[in-house]
Amino acid sequence: MLCSDSQTGSLARSVFDVHCSPLHPKNIVDDEPEWRVLRQTSATDLPASRVIATRWHAGSLRTLEFGAEATAACHVVKIVLRTMNIRFSVSGRTVQDGVTTPGTVHVTEPAVRVRCLFRGPYDVLHLYVPNTLIAECARDMPGHHGPVLRSEAVPRKDIVLDSLGRALLEADRVGGSFGQTYADCISMAIVSRLMAAASGVATSERSRGSKLAQWRLRRAIDYVEARLDEPVSLADVASSAGLTRMHFAAQFRAATGLRPHEYLLRRRIERAQEMLVGTRMALVDVALSVGFQTQAHFTSVFKRYAGQPPRAWRECRGIQIGRTSISPVAEA
Repeated sequence: MLCSDSQTGSLARSVFDVHCSPLHPKNIVDDEPEWRVLRQTSATDLPASRVIATRWHAGSLRTLEFGAEATAACHVVKIVLRTMNIRFSVSGRTVQDGVTTPGTVHVTEPAVRVRCLFRGPYDVLHLYVPNTLIAECARDMPGHHGPVLRSEAVPRKDIVLDSLGRALLEADRVGGSFGQTYADCISMAIVSRLMAAASGVATSERSRGSKLAQWRLRRAIDYVEARLDEPVSLADVASSAGLTRMHFAAQFRAATGLRPHEYLLRRRIERAQEMLVGTRMALVDVALSVGFQTQAHFTSVFKRYAGQPPRAWRECRGIQIGRTSISPVAEA
């Protein structure tokens, strides 16, 4: 792709200004001070060629509602990182009301009013994608015409974007200039996948089968939530939703993008994370409290979903608990 010297110089100054400005966030993936609000003071602070990623998360059990207006300079991509109960509206139209699970994705177009009611804990990754960057990428798309990144009627599931979003959170651990390069590459992978899907190039991740009705999904999730510290069978969860195991498993995956057992493990790890930062419980007690029979199994599953063993994950957040000898299996 070719561009003039003046365009190149303007682009370089834009990126330089953002990175040298004291307003630029210290972290590569920074926490949002308010819902969908960047720490930069205005849209003019945004680089023309870089995706800015922020995170909106809290373990609060309160019901909170927020409103915001998308900047005219970029699209906003939302990737859900944990199970949440929300009501999300765009331009006054409700596009989602109820439980949303990890890997749920939605694109908000520029200059659009959005509101979200959070009914409990939340964890969301937001990517601010400059319109100029989208236009630049679109010029390389064969047969391109019309919008290439737009809102859909309802949020959709994409397990690949879920994995990419979680990988993006590791950018600050990489650190330095390599961390920013790492983040830029993953951000562009996310944008490319969204644009390919919008143009019909990518195969949809959505199941062609019927989805679990919202009321059945709510019953199943309530059943699991009340029994995270107990053995839970697929038959019992299916029965709570009024379906057979076979029909329930297929419809649950179509609705959430997750197999029932995978959803159960994710929720147990999310609950464990809340306990690790909110209490001084020993690791073995946390493991038992979220339904694991041994600390070794808990450590293995926790590392798979969180990227670190539970002790290291807790200590990275400034919480250090004296080691205990009561664990049946020492943590790896």
